[in-house]
Amino acid sequence: MRIDFHCHVFENVVKLDVMKRLFNIFEGYGFYERMVKRIQAITSIETTDIIEKTLYHIKKAKFDKVVLLPVSAKENQLVKKWVDAAPDIFIPFYNPPEKSANRLNIIEKMEKDLQTFNYIGLKIMLSFRNKRLNDEILYPILEFAQNHNLVVLMHTGWPPPGTKRTVLTYSNPVDMEIYYNSFPKVNFVIAHMGFPFSDIAISLVTQYPNIYLDISNLTYMAPYKLKNLLLEAKDIIGTHKILFGTDGFIPEMIEIAVNFFNDVDYLSKDDVEKILGLNAVKLLKI
Repeated sequence: MRIDFHCHVFENVVKLDVMKRLFNIFEGYGFYERMVKRIQAITSIETTDIIEKTLYHIKKAKFDKVVLLPVSAKENQLVKKWVDAAPDIFIPFYNPPEKSANRLNIIEKMEKDLQTFNYIGLKIMLSFRNKRLNDEILYPILEFAQNHNLVVLMHTGWPPPGTKRTVLTYSNPVDMEIYYNSFPKVNFVIAHMGFPFSDIAISLVTQYPNIYLDISNLTYMAPYKLKNLLLEAKDIIGTHKILFGTDGFIPEMIEIAVNFFNDVDYLSKDDVEKILGLNAVKLLKI
């Protein structure tokens, strides 16, 4: 089974020319030129239905399941809509109330939402809210995760290109160490291998058995860097704690990300199968 462990809901169908306009300030950057070249080579479908288009590229990428990660309360509802449309494909995660200061309100909201749609993990976006990953607001959220056996995936490392917020300042995975210790029964996923804090991320996985890494966006943003990081991780921790993720801006990039990974020739077939799905199957208890 192949699983994309890091995908977001797309709100609208965006054509290549629109995306190029949005990112034209990066013209000449390696990741931009690489991305545009690959997108131009991808065959898509003409439709105004974004879920239909996403499912088309999921099928072409040969994924069996896709974890959907909302980044706001609004997107929690979008995730529910997508899961209702394709429950055999989409696996729902949930963005908890990260702005509230009231512990009881947080728990009450999470309990109510858990009953309305059966999410199996949490997506933590504190670093986009000018909060460090050791912020005390996380304590009741992680306590809830532990009580309900929820996987916790947190944004770490660099944000999407052009993000006009001081996200990187708040995105070092070492800030979560107090919680890795306090909640040993919670399985945590460090997104993007924590890049550029990847050495710290790998060190944390070495120390704590309840931490995993995902490689989302590195396949197309920094494929040569990813090669070094994967070899370093394999040398220290093996490949059984590494998860594949796409994290694209448009549905075509689901296909692009897996195509980049299919070009990998420095890992064994067993390693590739673990990263592409077997590790996620075990973590999600599918």
